[in-house]
Amino acid sequence: MSELTDEVPCFDKKKAADVALGLYGIKGEMIPLNSFEDQNFLIKTTANKFVLKIANKRWTEDELNVQNLLFDHLQISAPEVPWPQVIRSKNGEAMTNIDGFSVRLLTFLEGTILADVEQNSALNKSIGEMLGQFSKAVQSFPGTVPSRPNDYWNLDNVIACKVFIQDVDDEETRMRIDRYYAHYEQHVLPKIDDLKKATIHGDANEQNLLVDKNDSTKIVGLIDFGDLQRATHINDLAILIAYSLLDVADIDSAANEIINGYKEEFPIEEKEFEVLFDLVAMRLISSIILSSKRAKEFPENLYILASQKPAKELLEKMETWEFKRA
Repeated sequence: MSELTDEVPCFDKKKAADVALGLYGIKGEMIPLNSFEDQNFLIKTTANKFVLKIANKRWTEDELNVQNLLFDHLQISAPEVPWPQVIRSKNGEAMTNIDGFSVRLLTFLEGTILADVEQNSALNKSIGEMLGQFSKAVQSFPGTVPSRPNDYWNLDNVIACKVFIQDVDDEETRMRIDRYYAHYEQHVLPKIDDLKKATIHGDANEQNLLVDKNDSTKIVGLIDFGDLQRATHINDLAILIAYSLLDVADIDSAANEIINGYKEEFPIEEKEFEVLFDLVAMRLISSIILSSKRAKEFPENLYILASQKPAKELLEKMETWEFKRA
């Protein structure tokens, strides 16, 4: 296999439109969507909406193909939930290489991203239920999902992020992160190998959860499967909670509501629960560190630092937080 490079695609709207028309025979309004490492365009035709996805060169074809297989599996194993569907090209291909970048077209899921909605108790429960439904559905997925043991965004590999801590400009935050790392290495890391491993979404954040436009208490979609991986199972819930508690005043109630919703769909083992909130904190830390590193590499991409302020505030709040189960 040739060496892969971390290269973000930079297609302009005209080129993206040409690709959509040439590959899929689709013509419509092209709207760029926020993305961290890849490039996405919403295509609005007179009848439908699609998402043209142009992948960073760091993703292998195998990694992207397994996402396509998973979408097919989810339609069967969890048909009550809307999932993205792969649209094949005029040549019948699920993925096409354009200038070295892998290009796919998916159906667009209607909804408002969670980040733009004021959270409430019923919505928090629905957030947990959505991820629980995903956890249950992927238990029977036959595809080979990458483990990504060296990926910095893999929560199992959070220790590796430590070398970039100086990229965080805020000294107070750096000192807080050091304290969290010391606790994690002593009390949590020795337990990770004994925890259940599974296929996880890996990035169930406030940008990837969709709220029903007509019902602000209901999650109707989970999108962006770019971090799909095989890893410690409880990581998925920790990641979900980390992002769902951003800018939330009563984090205790919100966390309980999310957990209870999740447990209605899929069980949590006691030993998983013991490390859950340590992993929530470590996800915030990896996000702060890696977004700081990325921001210095791509200073023109304002999206990268979008969630830093609330993540730092939540990390500070969690340092003295004693979670109480409802």
